[in-house]
Amino acid sequence: MSVAIFFDLDGTLITYPEDFRTLFEESIGSEVSDEVFDLYVDKLFQSIENLEDSPYQKAFIEAEKAADIDFNAEKAAENYIEIELNATELNQDLYNLMKKFSKKHNVGILTNGEGNVQRKKIRRHGISEVADDIIISNEVGSRKPGQEIFQIAKDRITADNYIYIGDTYEEDIEPAKKTGFKTVYISGENEANLQARNPKSLAKLLNTLLD
Repeated sequence: MSVAIFFDLDGTLITYPEDFRTLFEESIGSEVSDEVFDLYVDKLFQSIENLEDSPYQKAFIEAEKAADIDFNAEKAAENYIEIELNATELNQDLYNLMKKFSKKHNVGILTNGEGNVQRKKIRRHGISEVADDIIISNEVGSRKPGQEIFQIAKDRITADNYIYIGDTYEEDIEPAKKTGFKTVYISGENEANLQARNPKSLAKLLNTLLD
């Protein structure tokens, strides 16, 4: 029986010990008002959700217009991407599981986000050396919680069974289940096929799904 196991990236394989406001203010070298930061966040997520090019640059341009301090939006966007990249931490236990299962099964990444930024994270932590396929929303023109991006994953890797591991029920688990994936909800208590609170329990649960 062939199996393809796809992992979410942010919040699952990759975590952030610092909050995003701290990273934002570090990128421009100054504190900002709630209004400016909220404007930045709204524009960033709007651009990413609309699958637009250069979402970080567009968000910083909007923040620059509203801020009462001067900063170069283009440079700030470049700074932010590097700062965010440096702030990421790999869930080493989960990554070790990914490597283990890659020896017998196809494994991949299925994530929302801007392609260049997400691929930098993937390369930085060596995930690209393990993944058989990498599917990023802004590269394929479809994003979670839509089902199309999960169908793209099934079309690109042929398998008898598909498993998706994620940390957000509405964005990860619901659409994956509707597209025919078995699901594992990290730290969740909702209606996924299975829930896991740590990598050790996840290993046992995955073995159950793979039997």
